[in-house]
Amino acid sequence: MASWRLARDDWGDRAPGMLDQRVARFREEVRQSGLDQEPLNVLAISGGGADGAYGAGLLEGWTEIGTRPEFLVVTGISTGALTAPFAFLGSDYDDRLRQCYTSVRTDDLVDERGLIEGLTSDALASPRGLRELLETQLDEATFRRIGEEHRRGRRLFIGTANLDRMEPTYWCVSAIPGEDLPGGRELFIDIVLASASIPGVFPPVMIDVVDEEGNQFDEMHVDGGVCAQVFTYPPSVQIRRDHTSIGVFDRDTPATAWVIRNAPLTLRFEVVDRTLFSIAGRAISGLIRSNGIGDLYRIWVTTRRDGMRFRLASIPIDFDLEPAEPFDPEYMTALYKRGREDALSGHAWSDHPPGLDATDEALLIEALSAEED
Repeated sequence: MASWRLARDDWGDRAPGMLDQRVARFREEVRQSGLDQEPLNVLAISGGGADGAYGAGLLEGWTEIGTRPEFLVVTGISTGALTAPFAFLGSDYDDRLRQCYTSVRTDDLVDERGLIEGLTSDALASPRGLRELLETQLDEATFRRIGEEHRRGRRLFIGTANLDRMEPTYWCVSAIPGEDLPGGRELFIDIVLASASIPGVFPPVMIDVVDEEGNQFDEMHVDGGVCAQVFTYPPSVQIRRDHTSIGVFDRDTPATAWVIRNAPLTLRFEVVDRTLFSIAGRAISGLIRSNGIGDLYRIWVTTRRDGMRFRLASIPIDFDLEPAEPFDPEYMTALYKRGREDALSGHAWSDHPPGLDATDEALLIEALSAEED
């Protein structure tokens, strides 16, 4: 297991460590590559399990209409952690996403343990097939390409949940090949796998840590969705600068935050059986949805503060096909096609988080501005 220092940040609601130095280095790399002369585009991809097929299809449709930008920063959590590396590398990798989200089924990704073994160990199943998929798709050449883009000034972040601290950890995984860290590809795959490891279903991923004092220990990381459904950058960081703040880009640089929510924004009506698992499952689904909506508002407020446009895509409520298993290739293929069709039709993106319209947005922005004054 690889040790690391450069790749990791326990952000939580705080600014990353050594913020000024990191921003200065980021800004210099962007300037040297000429990316500071291009519009600033940030892409955030949420969790959602098999529903990640929607975002993958949307990206392919976006490629086909010819308006998909190069993203300076890409972030992913859970199933978004699988999508994010290929979205980061661009349209040439759309076929990888299509294969991951339309040609596999549950048995290809998961080895179920017996009930007794599962209940007396750390998880009900083993993600052997998922790890094999990651090792195949995130091959050495792909890993090195990510490092090349990092050295241009672009950044790829993956979110996990640190169970010991019960805090989000956001890994700049592009720094692993970019800085040629020892054992880097194994570490990269471990982080992506951890981000998708649903607690109780998959075992946690133990990551070997070396702290600033040189002490070595293991940390337990699981699905990033435990702490956040989607993220861009912490509110304590201001990505665009003016005369009062540190940032990467000037205020007059066109900037957009694109958010793909691999889930509907509204839960469909469902008659819940009066049984323990049905009641608990429905309640957990509602909790996940509420947390995800809160993440969208946090991103919207942060990006609006920084003068960025906000664009949100999510699974339409009228997509009502039900999967026959957790990873049902028929369901995922249909959802992939819907994402592609939504992109091609131009109907995929909204300007506001759910529950807001243009009037509400104007009133909130006015209130936020008054609060700052």
